[in-house]
Amino acid sequence: MRLPYNVPDFLGAVLSIIAGVVVILEAYRLRAYALSPYVGDHTLPAILGLGFLLLGAVLLVRSFRDQERDKEPPSPHRTSIFRCLALLGAYCLLIDIVGYLTATMIVSAILFRVVGRYGWGTAIASAAVLTGCLYVVFIMWLQMSFPAGFFL
Repeated sequence: MRLPYNVPDFLGAVLSIIAGVVVILEAYRLRAYALSPYVGDHTLPAILGLGFLLLGAVLLVRSFRDQERDKEPPSPHRTSIFRCLALLGAYCLLIDIVGYLTATMIVSAILFRVVGRYGWGTAIASAAVLTGCLYVVFIMWLQMSFPAGFFL
C-alpha cells in the first residue's frame, strides 16, 4: 500500500467519509417519519452527508498526489486567518464589556480592514452600515435584546 504524501489531509478525508456515512445512515433512519421523499427532517442530513462523502473523497484523492508544497513559501493568508480567529475571540469578551453595538462596530471595522483589505475610512463606513442594519433588523424589528455591556 502506498502511503499518502499528506497525512493530515488523509486523516481528515477518512474522518469526513466516516462522518458522511454516519449522517446518511441517520437520514435514512429519519426517512421513515417523512411524509414526502423529498421534504422532511431527513433532507438536510442527507444533503450534508452526501457533501461530507464527496468532499472527503476529493480530499482523499488529493492526499495521495505529490505536491511540491514544501518548496512554496507559506501562504500570506495564514496570518490573516489567525488574526480573524483572535479577533473573534476578543469579540466574545468585548461584547460583555462595551455591549453588542459598540463591539460589533469595532470588530467589524477591523475585520473589514483585515479580510477585505479596505482602507480605514471604507472599513469604518462599512462597519457603521453593517451595525446599523443589524440594529434595525434585530433590535427594532424583531424586538430582541442584546447585551448593553458593563460600562454602558
